[in-house]
Amino acid sequence: MTHPDFIVIGTSAGGVDALRSLASQLPVDLPASIAVVLHIGAHGSMLPTLLNQAGPLPATHARDGERYAPGRIYVAPPDRHLVVDGAHLRLLHGAKENFARPAIDPLFRSAAAQMGARAIGVILTGLLDDGAAGLEAIQACGGTTLVQDPDDAFASDMPRHASPFADHVLPLEQLGPCLVKLTGGNPSVPVKNGTAQREAADRVMLEQRAWLADTAPFEAIKGLATPSTFTCPECNGTLWRVIGSRVMRFRCHTGHAYSAASLDDSRMADAEDSLRRALRALREHELFSRELGEHFGKMGDTAAQQREEDNARHAGRAAEFLRALLLEK
Repeated sequence: MTHPDFIVIGTSAGGVDALRSLASQLPVDLPASIAVVLHIGAHGSMLPTLLNQAGPLPATHARDGERYAPGRIYVAPPDRHLVVDGAHLRLLHGAKENFARPAIDPLFRSAAAQMGARAIGVILTGLLDDGAAGLEAIQACGGTTLVQDPDDAFASDMPRHASPFADHVLPLEQLGPCLVKLTGGNPSVPVKNGTAQREAADRVMLEQRAWLADTAPFEAIKGLATPSTFTCPECNGTLWRVIGSRVMRFRCHTGHAYSAASLDDSRMADAEDSLRRALRALREHELFSRELGEHFGKMGDTAAQQREEDNARHAGRAAEFLRALLLEK
């Protein structure tokens, strides 16, 4: 018999207001610990203070190695991943996932593998799809999953991508009462597919070890992924496509990980940067050819003048084509 008593929450764009609203819905005697990841990068964070002002549960930045307790909110500090390790919390300066540190998936994976049916995963408002794979892991390991209704979210991307792995999709104002009910009800009946859940937990733990690199990284990755034709945007290593997951995602052997949405977003940004560099080069080529043509005209070399004017026209047409592509984005 298992009682859900560990809540993990992930959010990004619009997340501060959403977390404050959720904190205001929770009672002071909530019989569960809460761990929160908000995409803040290395920037300073006043989130614990804001959550303390919003609701009755005490909130702090998590400390490495501290023992978690019920009725408390632990927030991932800037530039550190937050994960669960037995009865303690760990802070790690590990590789970024989906270009984020702290990232949501590492926390959710650790809760899935460590807690099983004790874990409750919650995805709130945010861009792209960090957290979808972590929510899938929690569900596969027997935990309960909640997602803010995408139509109710400031940014609908994360809730929309996570919804296929949600046991409950609810507007923000209903998430708090649902968490109170889940953590305050009777212990759940043991599930019948224990073998499937153990296998899921083993896979999640294998991926966590690959990310932590506490084993030979290639050996760990080979157990959960196959090589792809893509390269890592951050270290240029080979990306491996994770198998056995409904979320298309990739890992490199140095620990970086990407969902399909984050990887595609990065590639589109690279493509736009390349187009803008090419546009700049074409405009400069056009201007230089015009000046060179004027120079040859003054020198009386009409053939060279005509050649450079043609070059300027070709460069100008190519530049207008690239500009049109950029305006369509």
